[in-house]
Amino acid sequence: MILDHHLNQVGQYLEPETVIALARRLVSAPSHTTEGQIEAAGVLEDFLRQSGVETRRQPVGDAGVNLIAELPAPGDEAGLLLNGHLDVVPPSANMPFAPFSATIAEGRMWGRGTADMKGGLAAMACAMAAVRAAKIPLIRPLSLAAVAAEEQGNLGTDALIRAGLSARWAVVGEPTRLDLVIAHKGVDRYKVIVEGRSAHESTPQLGVNAIIQAGTIIAGLQATLWPSAARQTHPLLGHATYNIGTIQGGTSRNMVPDRCVFQIAKRWVPGDSPAAIRAEIEAAAKGAEPMARVTVEREPEFDRIPHPPLDISPDHPLVQTLASVIEHVVGRRPELTSWGAFTDGALLQMAGVPTVVCGPGDIRQAHTDDESVDLNELALAAQIYAALAIVACTTPQLGTHGLN
Repeated sequence: MILDHHLNQVGQYLEPETVIALARRLVSAPSHTTEGQIEAAGVLEDFLRQSGVETRRQPVGDAGVNLIAELPAPGDEAGLLLNGHLDVVPPSANMPFAPFSATIAEGRMWGRGTADMKGGLAAMACAMAAVRAAKIPLIRPLSLAAVAAEEQGNLGTDALIRAGLSARWAVVGEPTRLDLVIAHKGVDRYKVIVEGRSAHESTPQLGVNAIIQAGTIIAGLQATLWPSAARQTHPLLGHATYNIGTIQGGTSRNMVPDRCVFQIAKRWVPGDSPAAIRAEIEAAAKGAEPMARVTVEREPEFDRIPHPPLDISPDHPLVQTLASVIEHVVGRRPELTSWGAFTDGALLQMAGVPTVVCGPGDIRQAHTDDESVDLNELALAAQIYAALAIVACTTPQLGTHGLN
């Protein structure tokens, strides 16, 4: 098999110790800050350049930089994009090991970002370096985008798309335990502002209590929007959901409050849209017949960057090809599944690039005290990304699903 021949070539340059060492260096960069993200980009940049892979930095406003690398190919055909984020959420005070120590114990690497998702980034970079070292003849380019500020509203991948993106297929390396996430819900978030009239606590009849009015509106929203969302379903994702996450109101305990603000979010499924979501929130708020003035405002980050669902057919050539690659490398057919978290995959899909999510680690450990990644999964992930790159970037007739 041609794939086996190329994999044997690449395997000479794809040692587990190299993947683990790069992951440790990436985890050691405290990239919950902008400075830390730039440091992590530098770690990846040094590794790739030493491997002979050209890189460039793309500024992402005040949020850091994207690091973009490419193995070019002749012609102008689009190729494969590997995508992962450099940033992590802040560490917890209760982590069993120092959060940026990348401690290895019990066959795992522990620390912030090991699963979400510097392990995946390390595997992607090592796969790219190995393809370069093995001199695999590419007919389509192989690209890697290590993006900033994914945890802060997906700013890095949005900047990548706005600058112009050319890819036939994409893989986002979030932690899926090497299964394939082919669907997740979209997110849309709004602020509901309720304005009443202030008065002294002793004469409440002279005011309009914005907190009480907000309570009336919330009860109305729950009575109308929650059942409506439950009727919007998807075979993998289940039904849409609403949540009210924050509420603030009042300025003094002895005043009738004249303002109350709460945030409402919808996790939505294909077939819905931000315009429809806003319309149904406004209609339900008006239907509650409040005595106060009510304004519905979309949160600015969702106005700037839409957060649609990810939804790729299980029969899509990318899904079937990657599933065959994983079976070939790991010896088992991956599960085609969904999850609740949002990913950059939805933005790439919205930009016209078919995308799946696949990486080492478990999403259930992301953002937790016990975040860690299995070392064997790290090594397997690098082999999977390299094998997919070989198929996607060397096969004349893409989409046949065959690995011969």
